[in-house]
Amino acid sequence: MGFERIRVWRHLFAGGAANQVGSLDYAQTPQAQAELRSLMNELRQEGLYERSLRTASYAVVDTETTGFSSDEDVLLSVAAVVCSGSDSETGAEFQSFVAMDQSRAIPEAVSRLTGITADTLRGAPPLFDVLEAFLRHIGDGILVAHHAGHDLRFLNAALRKLWTVELPGPVVDTGKVAMILHKFKQYPSLDVLLELYDVHRVSRHTALGDAWMTASIWRRQIALLEARGIVILGQLWELMVQLERQHRL
Repeated sequence: MGFERIRVWRHLFAGGAANQVGSLDYAQTPQAQAELRSLMNELRQEGLYERSLRTASYAVVDTETTGFSSDEDVLLSVAAVVCSGSDSETGAEFQSFVAMDQSRAIPEAVSRLTGITADTLRGAPPLFDVLEAFLRHIGDGILVAHHAGHDLRFLNAALRKLWTVELPGPVVDTGKVAMILHKFKQYPSLDVLLELYDVHRVSRHTALGDAWMTASIWRRQIALLEARGIVILGQLWELMVQLERQHRL
């Protein structure tokens, strides 16, 4: 796809402390309301607002990292599943480990959880090559992730460092969609949603495994959204705005 699609957008739905757009206090300011109107207008101009949930193309992404700080920690693995919103479980997958500076060490807790060790990363491609292949793979797919704030913070930190760009938004966050559908008072974990939607567990706590399971969750959520008359992306994004105003996500 080249890099023509990558632009610097504010990530209204990416979550996280670094992103204040969409928080309760910020969303009530005239500036935030103006930015929201601008974003929705751009979505319409890009043809995204009226895009059908069922027929749109999605890039479901997941990462594994050495920790939670995008300033201090690094990416270990990046994965994406490109699929449609149909009932089909097929999709084109991408997964790569990322070479790490030998002076760094993977925390023992991370290795236990993910199975990633220094031996795993031996011979892995550098971050530049991984992200270039990742961007070409996801193409124009609408980004989907669970706990999207974590993944987007790390991916965007790396993209800013390499090319001073960010992934275009907004992003569909399956945890926030679950809060809309099921009235969760707190953000649900991926494990909670796997049980809720009866999704078979495959390689949990690996980037590719979690991406595939998140794709299955999103497809089930699309069916539930459609049953409520929510059939286009614009309707969903407006509901997410309401959610952001009710919760500090």
